[in-house]
Amino acid sequence: MKLVAIPIEELDKVWSLIEKDIKNALAYSGQLTDSDFVYETAKQGKFQVWVIWDKDEKITANKYYGVVVTEIIQRKYGKVCHVYIVTGRQMSKWQHLISEVEKFAKEEGCKMMELIARPGWQKVYNNHGYKRTHVVLEKQIKQEDKDVK
Repeated sequence: MKLVAIPIEELDKVWSLIEKDIKNALAYSGQLTDSDFVYETAKQGKFQVWVIWDKDEKITANKYYGVVVTEIIQRKYGKVCHVYIVTGRQMSKWQHLISEVEKFAKEEGCKMMELIARPGWQKVYNNHGYKRTHVVLEKQIKQEDKDVK
């Protein structure tokens, strides 16, 4: 397996392959964003898109195993590489590629990796030296329709 960073100018070539997985991942995010936002933000260079390929497979849909979307965030005391999306099939074959994203983050001057993920990801990331430092709690706030005057 190989993790490949997709240059901005190549994003359109892989988008139809990865969009469904991105939509599925975002279905768990409170419905506050969509795949169009991910696409537009990546095209602006604010997100990095990575594709997980089976390097030995011919170029077909079988070659594709998953997608990772990252964002470099500048905080007051340093940069953080935020894993915005990580999803795909047969994760056990490629979860070791987390180290490739970490290598990128180090090259970008990041001091930390972070992600907000579903509970099942904790075990995977714990095996790579990550620890749970926070818990994310959510509650939807119903907005009433207001007359604009």
